[in-house]
Amino acid sequence: MARKRLVLIDGYSLLFRGFYGSRYLSTSAGKPTNALFAFTNMLFAIFGNIEPDAVVVALDAPGKTFRHAEFPEYKGTRRETPQELIEQLEGSRELISAFGIPVLEVTGYEADDIVGTVSRQAEENGYDTTIVTGDLDTLQLVDNAVSVMTPQNFGKPPKTYGPEEVVERYGFGPEHVVDYKAMAGDSSDNIPGVPGVGDKTATLLIQQYGGIEQIIEHIEDLEPKYKKKIEPNVDKMKLSKWLATIDRHVEIDYDFAPYHITREGLEHVREHLSELEFRSQVKRLDSVVARYVEGGAPVSAEVVSESVEASLSDGRYDYPDLDKWVKNRPFGVVLAAAGDQPSMFDEESAEAYVAVGSEVRRSSVDDAGRLFRDRPGQAMGHDVKRFYKTDGAPLTAPRFDSMLAGYVLQSDRGDYDLGGLIHGYMDVPVPEKPEQKAAALAPLEKVMRERLAAEGQTKTLDEIELPLVPILAEMETHGIELDTAYLGEYSEQLQKSIEQVKAHIYELAGEEFNVSSPKQIGPILFEKLGLPGGKKTKTGWATGAEILEDLAAEHEIASEILNYRELTKLKGTYADALPRMVAEDGRVHTSFNQAVAATGRLSSNDPNLQNIPVRTDLGRQIRKAFVAEKGQRLVSFDYSQIELRVLAHMCHDEALVGAFQRHEDVHRATAALMFHVEPKDVTRDQRAQAKLLNFAVLYGVTDFGLARQLGTGFSVSEARDLIQQYNERFPAIKSFTDSIVEGARKTGFTTTLGGRRRYFPEIHAANRNVRMYSERQAMNAPLQGTAADMIKIAMIQVRAVLGKGAVKMLLQVHDELLFEAPKDDDSMFEPIRQKMEGAYTLDVPVEVDGKVGTNWLEMKPL
Repeated sequence: MARKRLVLIDGYSLLFRGFYGSRYLSTSAGKPTNALFAFTNMLFAIFGNIEPDAVVVALDAPGKTFRHAEFPEYKGTRRETPQELIEQLEGSRELISAFGIPVLEVTGYEADDIVGTVSRQAEENGYDTTIVTGDLDTLQLVDNAVSVMTPQNFGKPPKTYGPEEVVERYGFGPEHVVDYKAMAGDSSDNIPGVPGVGDKTATLLIQQYGGIEQIIEHIEDLEPKYKKKIEPNVDKMKLSKWLATIDRHVEIDYDFAPYHITREGLEHVREHLSELEFRSQVKRLDSVVARYVEGGAPVSAEVVSESVEASLSDGRYDYPDLDKWVKNRPFGVVLAAAGDQPSMFDEESAEAYVAVGSEVRRSSVDDAGRLFRDRPGQAMGHDVKRFYKTDGAPLTAPRFDSMLAGYVLQSDRGDYDLGGLIHGYMDVPVPEKPEQKAAALAPLEKVMRERLAAEGQTKTLDEIELPLVPILAEMETHGIELDTAYLGEYSEQLQKSIEQVKAHIYELAGEEFNVSSPKQIGPILFEKLGLPGGKKTKTGWATGAEILEDLAAEHEIASEILNYRELTKLKGTYADALPRMVAEDGRVHTSFNQAVAATGRLSSNDPNLQNIPVRTDLGRQIRKAFVAEKGQRLVSFDYSQIELRVLAHMCHDEALVGAFQRHEDVHRATAALMFHVEPKDVTRDQRAQAKLLNFAVLYGVTDFGLARQLGTGFSVSEARDLIQQYNERFPAIKSFTDSIVEGARKTGFTTTLGGRRRYFPEIHAANRNVRMYSERQAMNAPLQGTAADMIKIAMIQVRAVLGKGAVKMLLQVHDELLFEAPKDDDSMFEPIRQKMEGAYTLDVPVEVDGKVGTNWLEMKPL
């Protein structure tokens, strides 16, 4: 007769593992859920895969345990539990109660002790036991009747340990797990172990002698290097083993009753999971717990794999038929390669699928595009900007773009593939056929708009991102003229400079080598020349920009290598590459991306205009190649210090707000307050330091990063003092940035003034560097995101006032808009400025700097 199966769940260890080991999740209202999501997934795996006869959850009771009485420092190194996890630990009790799973906790004991005791009792009662935990301490309990299942990272299935798997992991059996901890210690529980004895030594001694008792018996036989560590720490080793040993004789009365859930309980679980917004788990609930439901008809144990319904009409329809069929109903359009292949395609050889509800008709791309442009207010699609890239396209926003909706909802997502969005938001298999994708657009819009509304982001999609689509398409279609002759001359100048710099590098090195090869640079700098600060990696010496910058102040060869890299990048990436991107009309047509930058800003490619150098005189020369066509001129309008102005508005710091309201030089005003001098007496260096500090606040720069920016002569401690001084002078700014980070920790996201969210799934990462990087990003997100929204709104409003006039909007780069305008017409300049300054109303004046010229570099103030 088969033995019955008990599952013992170490509740809090799974919740801790889920919180720190998975991406941060929250409901649309900001309630943290990632630990509960991981815990529920494990419950589903238990019910669906193990199918236990009985289930029980062990929890740690509040207060100290019997181990603390003997060793008060036990678990003393654990950091404070984040409030976001505490909320989920409390919520887990409601979830466990909803499932009707019994809970065991005993004051003075840990969950491990309960697990150890019940697993022993289970064997006496005819049960085999699976312990489900995120803590490998329980591997000491493994035997022929007890196994341990633990979750793994990176989406891997849970790992189950029997005796053989323990030997495979450690090199010894379960009976010696506590001996291993007795010697190697356990920093997470603050078990001291033997100082100087690590994993390898502990394993070696166990394999050679057995447990610590046997090692103590043979202490005279130990190699001197081991004896001198263990002999003076025998008592500490014994204490460590006692601390690590699970007590299997706790006074517990557990009845081993078979697990069941009532119909009412099942509905309670469904309601609970729905409140947590666990859509996929709600959908799977019935099938997962089917065999455990008592009362009424049995629930089907099969998961019905729903798919998108699509009825594809035969033949191919032209525009008049499509237009007549669609009428005034919403419709979706999807393009696919001819032959129904869902692979990458060339639009010239593609065909279109037009859907009204589940009815789908095939057409040419041209006919579907015409339908889309004639009826944009009814049209749904994915990455729909392509439909607007034709002469005479309307400026009316599309009804819905699933790519942009996905971006607004989750701006840090790796990609916005339509199939992935359908699968994720509708919880159905990824559609394989293009007609299914087309038919899915309407229900996908419904689901995504519900989420947008719940998060307060409907306006971000409908009033910013969607109206911007036809404007960007128009800008891309129009392009900007490029002076290729100038770039040819510039390339030749760069090549001469490259050869001169390279020759000088050879002279400084005393030999020739490939200056473009990091593998050859490293040995020259750190072996032959003996420069300080060399760092070896797996592939050789590290020669990145940061290392060379540290060396450049005192070692000319490092400075010249950096110079060489800048010159070769300018030549290859810009001077030589840009002319190859010129179209037949003599203009460059960049592509603007709305769904790439997590900050909410636009990016561009082919060419990437956001990265055109502006910090060096040599790099700025690239801008000279962007010119106005004959009879026209370029006009630039650039927001002045917009993120600092947004900061002033959001933090309400009196000094910062006052400086902007008085139209003062804000960096000079900052320096005056920091260094206790009158504004007129601020030195050039003081202003430069204040400027760096102002931007350090915006971007969360560390003391180390600020020291690097301040340059030679500034230590990290001096930079730290400057940051502290800044925070003391501007307490409202410090309070504001702290509140932003704290809010991101609590809800998992930040919001702009307009409500755009940015999620930070790594804000609670166990890795300190990852966590701090996420915090710095969170600090800046509301500021940069608001600035991004402002210029997008400005583009929409500016385009409206331009109408069908001669002024054309060409480019958007960072906080700047570039236009082409007739030489003899200034009439639109002031309306453009007004629309940009009025995009958002702030508590400080918004200023826009205007410039005009024949090329993008040589421009004079308006």
